[in-house]
Amino acid sequence: MEAFLIALRDVAEAQKGVGRIAALAGVNRENLYRMLSQKGNPRLDSLLPVLKALDFSLVVETNEGASSSADSQ
Repeated sequence: MEAFLIALRDVAEAQKGVGRIAALAGVNRENLYRMLSQKGNPRLDSLLPVLKALDFSLVVETNEGASSSADSQ
């Protein structure tokens, strides 16, 4: 989880800047930095607007679907 949050922060910085992503997501810039830190523990309702601002989506699938996807690679 820590690596995911830090990677997401790196993408935000590289794409549009954390300040712009925070504005697009409707969150405070400092809170976004905190949320995407090693110790961050964002709630799903806080994370989804950030993902949307980055043009990302969150996909949840069954383990069966995940294993069949991995098998086909």
